[in-house]
Amino acid sequence: MGSAISVQCARKSPSRTEILLARTVEVLKHTPFHQYLTSDNIQEFARCFLDTLNSSPGKKIDLDSQRIYIVAEGQVDLSTAYPEALTKVEAAGYLCRKREGDIICLKHTKENVRMKIPAKNKQIKDLSEDIIVTGSGDAEILLLCADMMELNNFIKAHPDLSTVIETITTAQIEDKLLLMPFLQQVMPSKLRVLAAMCRYEAFDSGQTVFEEDDQAEKLYLVLSGVAQVIAKETPTTRVLQVMASKRNLFSEQSVALQRSLECSCQKQTLEQSTEIVIAELKSGDYFGETGLIFNIDRTCKVRTYEKALFLTVHKVDFKNFLKICPMERSLEVVIKERMVSKLSSLGIPFLSGIPQEMYSRLTDSVTINAVPRDHVIFRQGDIGDKFYIIVHGSVQVTTNTEHEESDSENESDPETKSTSRLGTLNPGQYFGEMALVNSDNNLRSATVTSSKKSILLSIDKESFHTIFGSNSEALAEFELRVLKSRAQLCHILKHSLGRASFRDFLEKEHAGENIDFWVAATNFANEFPQLSNEQGQARAKQIYLTFCTEYADRQVNLPHKIMLELDSLIHGDRDWKPDVFNAALSEIYKLMEKDNFRRYKSSQGFKDYFGGLGIL
Repeated sequence: MGSAISVQCARKSPSRTEILLARTVEVLKHTPFHQYLTSDNIQEFARCFLDTLNSSPGKKIDLDSQRIYIVAEGQVDLSTAYPEALTKVEAAGYLCRKREGDIICLKHTKENVRMKIPAKNKQIKDLSEDIIVTGSGDAEILLLCADMMELNNFIKAHPDLSTVIETITTAQIEDKLLLMPFLQQVMPSKLRVLAAMCRYEAFDSGQTVFEEDDQAEKLYLVLSGVAQVIAKETPTTRVLQVMASKRNLFSEQSVALQRSLECSCQKQTLEQSTEIVIAELKSGDYFGETGLIFNIDRTCKVRTYEKALFLTVHKVDFKNFLKICPMERSLEVVIKERMVSKLSSLGIPFLSGIPQEMYSRLTDSVTINAVPRDHVIFRQGDIGDKFYIIVHGSVQVTTNTEHEESDSENESDPETKSTSRLGTLNPGQYFGEMALVNSDNNLRSATVTSSKKSILLSIDKESFHTIFGSNSEALAEFELRVLKSRAQLCHILKHSLGRASFRDFLEKEHAGENIDFWVAATNFANEFPQLSNEQGQARAKQIYLTFCTEYADRQVNLPHKIMLELDSLIHGDRDWKPDVFNAALSEIYKLMEKDNFRRYKSSQGFKDYFGGLGIL
């Protein structure tokens, strides 16, 4: 009995340091450090945070701007005061809340702020943002405080961890934030406030950051590692399958537009599998900013390719930041510019002819619309007041047809009408323009309903006519959509993809020289005013020798009379005029219209061309 008592008395109770060390290790498991620490070095790292600071809810906490703090228990709120009109003014209040595992780093001292404020603002130089830290919630607050000397010694002893630890503890977050274009005009003092609101989040290799269709809650900036942006779906409709055989055009459009919503990165890798990796994000890249100001879900999945460290800002916190630094407009413009730029770079025909100076007007005019599944965007018979471009998702187009036996008494009876499904439109395609360009009828000719969660760009009627009214390529395509099967050869030849499609057909009929002559002679007439007399003469002779002489390499079938007239015009002493080929042009046009165009409209190539434009 006495021996047992002696053994029990010999056991030591854990010291306060050991208890705190164990508690610190547990707290570190909730911090981004944990992804990079091992069981061999976590306790050594924990010894750098054995100093503690206690506080209570509602009490202001004075923090040393030279130290790093980790929230171990409770919650703390960050608020700020900011300089305005050369005076210190308390901000409306709350910025963000730090919880267990969050890091508070106020190392961005006033000296750092002053360095970034122009010296000419001498009065403002002495004013900088004050980050006010206050205990919140109901529980007592416990902060772990870094011993900076111990932390520096740990970094020296573990050089493999130096980059990530120094990134979290000593990096100038403001400099990282300035990588985002929409923050580059923010005052340095206010940027410091946003830096204090940021959180560090670490992810292991192969870990999902968020899924497609998740609610968008955060902006992410990659500090280290690699993440991949992934699309889980590929276009599968008949139209897209047809076009996919021609350089995967619509597949590229779909994933490129998805990327424009989630990230600014321009790198792209397409993989033929159940998932498509559409971008790789590395240090300095950012993603997810669209969700900060637009009420839309994630359009892509993001997954780490290797261990990654992110700087994040929550949507709620960012809205609080906007109260002291209104900048929604700047962020919205950046997102719209990226979408419009992506649309124009994808070869979408109606955008290709817009003058460069009109792109800023287009960016200002578009509105981003997020619509849920089965949302009716407009109904057949509605007045057309907007034009829509699909950025993400898809829509169904349907029409209602009244039965012949219906009369005025039962016109509203659903049984007297039948619904016809015209087809599906996907990213990069557009709708709603017909009511805007058809002066005889501005009513919607069909009902358009989202078939899944979708994101649309819309342009109002006035902006539509300002932007596209002088764009011949756009108007040509709109004419085709209005005319549909009634389109004539002249309408096809106005459209770049139409000319290419018709030329492919003519080559199969061994008549490609006809459209090549038509294009060359038409361009000569259009460009004649910009040519000198010598240039015009050389150009005309080249066209004549290529297509119009008896032994031309690509001779077109012209009547002998027209050939004699052309020979006289080309070799005569008369002044040059743009109409030199007019008679020949008219003859070749009639020949193509009579002999080739009718067969072309019945060909698969014509169907593919119209299908690719979304003309249903």
